[in-house]
Amino acid sequence: MAEPDLTVDYDFLAESERKLGQLHRTFKDIENRRDDMHRHWGSDAVAKVMVDFVDNWNDYRTKLVESIESVGKLVAGTKKAFEDLDDELSKRDEKKPKK
Repeated sequence: MAEPDLTVDYDFLAESERKLGQLHRTFKDIENRRDDMHRHWGSDAVAKVMVDFVDNWNDYRTKLVESIESVGKLVAGTKKAFEDLDDELSKRDEKKPKK
């Protein structure tokens, strides 16, 4: 039998989907602790810079969470599409008359 033109690693896709879900939950659940930490930053100049840093981090974290979610959906959709195609091809092959 000839080598297939395409091989899909379902375990890899499932593991990728699982890990992306973990990353999504981790970054989404990180709390904004800026106000709790403000008193530890010392001088007003340091505190201002740290507030800016934390605010920027929160903005970028939001974008990161959205991107991870998007990639997770793409991986899930890819896995499902290949599974559906495999099922369809398998059913088609079952209907073929044997030679």
